[in-house]
Amino acid sequence: MGLPLALFLASKGHIVYGLDVDEAKVSVISKKQLPFMEEGAQELLDKYTNKTFFATTDFGNLTKSKVIILTLGTPVDENMNPSLVQIDKALATARPYLKRGQLLILRSTVSPGTTEYVRYYLNNEGFKVGSDFFLAFCPERIAEGKSIQELAEIPQIVGGVDRTSTQKAAEFFKGLKIDVNRSDSISAELAKLFTNMYRYINFAIANEFMILAGNNHRDIYQIVDLVNKNYKRGGVAMPGLTGGPCLFKDGFFLIGDVPFADLIATSWKINESIPLFLIKNVRDRIKLEGKKAVILGLAFKAEIDDTRESLAFKVKKALERERAKVFLHDPYVPGYQSNLDEILKDADLIFLATNHNYYKKLDITKVKKLVSKNCVICDVWNVFKTNKIIFTIKSLESHLSKYSNLTDGLGDIFEAKW
Repeated sequence: MGLPLALFLASKGHIVYGLDVDEAKVSVISKKQLPFMEEGAQELLDKYTNKTFFATTDFGNLTKSKVIILTLGTPVDENMNPSLVQIDKALATARPYLKRGQLLILRSTVSPGTTEYVRYYLNNEGFKVGSDFFLAFCPERIAEGKSIQELAEIPQIVGGVDRTSTQKAAEFFKGLKIDVNRSDSISAELAKLFTNMYRYINFAIANEFMILAGNNHRDIYQIVDLVNKNYKRGGVAMPGLTGGPCLFKDGFFLIGDVPFADLIATSWKINESIPLFLIKNVRDRIKLEGKKAVILGLAFKAEIDDTRESLAFKVKKALERERAKVFLHDPYVPGYQSNLDEILKDADLIFLATNHNYYKKLDITKVKKLVSKNCVICDVWNVFKTNKIIFTIKSLESHLSKYSNLTDGLGDIFEAKW
């Protein structure tokens, strides 16, 4: 269920039925409990639940709706091919309640041609899409955690399977005071995938630059600053762990049709290899067997609680293969919010996997007193503002609690032998 979108629509005066097959989730939402982090959503949930927003498992409510928004995505199967199982199930369950005159909008990221696939299904079921039923793909382009704010700010791409469907969908979003960019369904599907892949490839470039800088015993953070500072053609990104349910899989929707798929495939290989690459270089600094390793941050990006396709768990597996004793912490992820001081006590390795603001506020003086005297820190996000990726706790001056300055003699980014 696209809860942020549902609440946004409810706040704009629409009667909204948030439909989901998960009874437990619906029960939680009906009690005005937000099941995930989303800035501004709790206020809307409190204000509109059982007034203009109703969480339900009853598909019969579809008959009351003029607009149906399907927020199911297209996962990949074990062979990394697009799977339409979720959409097939949703359409089969919804079919008895669909009626002529409705507009169906596909919202989540899908493989190219999925909206046309849905049109074929609907036509087979007796509808005449474009005449008595309308269908469009209108991709979600908001940042998780900032959905409520960005829904009103970001132009909406509208791609109908025909002109009338495009017009109907455009009118719907214009009624929400949202700017609309019109196209066809396949162009809209590709636009969403291209957006994600452009970002993913840029992250891969940043991660490869990190490796190249390390090979030359130089700091990637300082080099990126040199590139970008007051330069109008800058824009080089910083390195980091690149995960999440969309960026991880979306490239596989495209490479089957590309005769030269190296760019997308290589970007995936680079980004997915970074955890193992970092652990390899940590291993050059410390023998991990029997050591206490603490991973800070499990969400796939900062300031959210979503762990889907987070590379933090690849770090965990890599450390366990080295027979380290691994402890996990995330201030936002349920089950991993235990006392940080206790987790850090006697740690031999701290691995910053997610750049939550919570960790940026850590008092390094206090941390130094908790961890082992030879504790190694892997900080690919530069959370501690040392401009180093791998360093020891000894390298930090004892008074550095806000990480405003570099210490003298921190050394190169990695050991010279790397």
